[in-house]
Amino acid sequence: MKIIVGLGNPGIKFRKNRHNAGFMALDKVAEETRINMKTKKFDSVIGRDLIEKKEIILAKPQTFVNLSGQAVSKLVNFHKIDPEDLIVIHDDADIEFGRIRVKKNGKSGGHNGIESIIDALGNENFSRIRIGIGRSIHCEDLKKYVLGNFNKLEMSKFDEILSRVLDAVVTIIEDGVDKAMNTFNALATI
Repeated sequence: MKIIVGLGNPGIKFRKNRHNAGFMALDKVAEETRINMKTKKFDSVIGRDLIEKKEIILAKPQTFVNLSGQAVSKLVNFHKIDPEDLIVIHDDADIEFGRIRVKKNGKSGGHNGIESIIDALGNENFSRIRIGIGRSIHCEDLKKYVLGNFNKLEMSKFDEILSRVLDAVVTIIEDGVDKAMNTFNALATI
């Protein structure tokens, strides 16, 4: 079993925020795989089905990004999975907009949601798919920037980015995280 978590903030006012890129990506995965995301359990909205003949749980924590570890640890502990079977999809301001990066494990890189998950699990050995949101040259306040909405130009390219994230998820499930890193980390910006 794999648990795939998209990070974001619940509520309509946050829906198009850069910080909700993980939620947007998980919605794309659910839509393309026809996994129904209606169940509310473990402080998350979840869906469960098969992708490439493997049991998958999709989860959108409803605890807000900075407290994501609360929900993720409940899911991981209840289903008794190894952290290596956890994939977390999230925004990353240190990656230019239009790129994604797959990461096998490691520190949080300053992302509070990832830090919360590492703290709650006591383990950093889980995969991440990082969606580049870049940094604004006009906005020095990072919090204000990540909580701001994607602009029209960014939104026009976002469906293609989300398709790339979906392909990365499927690659991790079918061929492992190393193959996904080799395939997607080298791709050019969209």
